[in-house]
Amino acid sequence: MKKIIILTAALSTAFLFSCQKDSKELVLSDQELAIIMDDAASDNLIETKDYEVDYYSGSPDIINSINNGGQKSSFWPRWRYVNGEGPALTVDPIGWSWPKTITIDYGEGIELINGRIITGMIIINVSARPLTDGATREVSYEDFYVDSVHIEGGATRTFIGTDSTQRVFSNVSDLTLTFPDGTILYRHGERIRTLLEGFETPFYHGDDVILIEGFVDYETSGGKSFSKTIISPLTKTGACRFITKGTVSFTLNGEDFAELDYGDGTCNDVATITKGGETRQITIGRRVRRFWSR
Repeated sequence: MKKIIILTAALSTAFLFSCQKDSKELVLSDQELAIIMDDAASDNLIETKDYEVDYYSGSPDIINSINNGGQKSSFWPRWRYVNGEGPALTVDPIGWSWPKTITIDYGEGIELINGRIITGMIIINVSARPLTDGATREVSYEDFYVDSVHIEGGATRTFIGTDSTQRVFSNVSDLTLTFPDGTILYRHGERIRTLLEGFETPFYHGDDVILIEGFVDYETSGGKSFSKTIISPLTKTGACRFITKGTVSFTLNGEDFAELDYGDGTCNDVATITKGGETRQITIGRRVRRFWSR
């Protein structure tokens, strides 16, 4: 079993939308632009932590390795961490009795090879042997940060079936994200993740192909509400840091205002935003200051 639940990877976004009077120029309001940027920044952070959760708790083989004292030579993803220095791992109780608790401790900071730094602890309560129908993983956080963004709350991940061609998980999460500029986002998500390819190789993720469906609702500390709905399944592959295919719709005050299309499956940092029949490409990259914090 692999990284099944991968929330939308590396989507912190800088948009260069012009406010020219050209009628064919796609123009988003500050508020609409902030919505897309906030979703992008949030998904980027959540993908980082979700990879850690899924890698260390989603496979019976890896849990067994932690049980046996963490024989890192067999399962340790050295390539993910600077100098191969990863988190401290514990499981309680040892052995194959269930339920059990897995703790991933990053201490005062572990640096990933992409430059992100994870701090604090992730605690995962596993109800039954992974891949048992109905087995759940309850995820919570203790003094937890990705870079300088504080993440609180939790998620419940439920295995809802498998066969020889795919594995399916549901994920319900309620998170609070506090950004360094004081922006607070409350994020409720309900999604289905389907692993189509790659589950035959639990220690290698380059061959993963994952479909993501569902929605996310947001509320800001100032009382603004917006949401994102996946209208055609998002495709995430283990070989690419970006979503490669799929479409999402953004909603403000109950009205859809724009769609984002991730493309034809090619691994790149380009997506297309559409509003009012007009389209424009965007680059998936750095995050900029958000409208909500002004």
